[in-house]
This record gives sequence, C-alpha cells and structure tokens, in this order.
Amino acid sequence: QITERIIVLFVVINSQEEVQGKYVVCVLFFLWNLLDVVRYTYSMLSRMGIYYLPLTWLNFSLCIPLYPLSVLAKAYAICVSLPYFESFGTYSIKLPFPFTFSIYFPYVLKMYLLVLFTGMCFIIQNIISERKAHLRTDDIKNKRS
Repeated sequence: QITERIIVLFVVINSQEEVQGKYVVCVLFFLWNLLDVVRYTYSMLSRMGIYYLPLTWLNFSLCIPLYPLSVLAKAYAICVSLPYFESFGTYSIKLPFPFTFSIYFPYVLKMYLLVLFTGMCFIIQNIISERKAHLRTDDIKNKRS
C-alpha cells in the first residue's frame, strides 16, 4: 500500500504539474485520509484493548466501498497523466547500442493499471473475509469481557 501510494504520488502526480491541479488528486487524498483516520484510530484503540463497536463496524465496513473508489481515483489520475507522459517523454528510457532496448513509461503505467485492478479484487476479498471474522456478535461480546 505504501509503495502504491509512493508511485501514484511522486511518479504520477508530482512529476506532471498539469495533473497536480486536477480534481481527482483532491478526491484521492480525501479517500486515502478518510480510510487512514478510521483504520489507525481502530488499530490504536484495539492495541490498548478498547473495542468500540461502532468504530469496529466502521473500520471493517467503510473499506468495502471506499477502497475500490480510491483505486478508481488512482486509475483515473494515471489515465489523466498518460498524455503528458507521452508528449513529454518523462521517465521513458532508451538504452545505448549493445542493448538497443527502450522502456516507454506510458506502457509501464498501463501494465500497472492491470496489476492495480487485479490486486484490488484480491484485497476486496480479503477485506470481506476480515469483516466477517471480526464482526461476529459473539466474538465482540467475548472481547468486551
């Protein structure tokens, strides 16, 4: 998750000034921060042995709709930045004679989009199974006592 955010933030958004002013960047930061505030608050309280049922429910339920929205926002930010990477040639590399190999960065971003959506499917399945495991009523009652 940290690597994913570093790639989107520094490679895609920060390297292209035209993308920095787009609304999708604001939406992306809002979704990331909303998810992190709930997750880190829940994690901190659970480490201290405090289980607050509404926060537990919010932590395991809010991720289900917001994580795919954040992935869509990331994908849209990448799609918006693709024309700029194509026209400016940022991060595209052409190696010298012995290798005669070139890396066209927009293709790398398009492959990253495939990995991003494939990974999202696995992560959503994991989130749903964690939600089922943590939100059992008898399990929460045992944690309280």
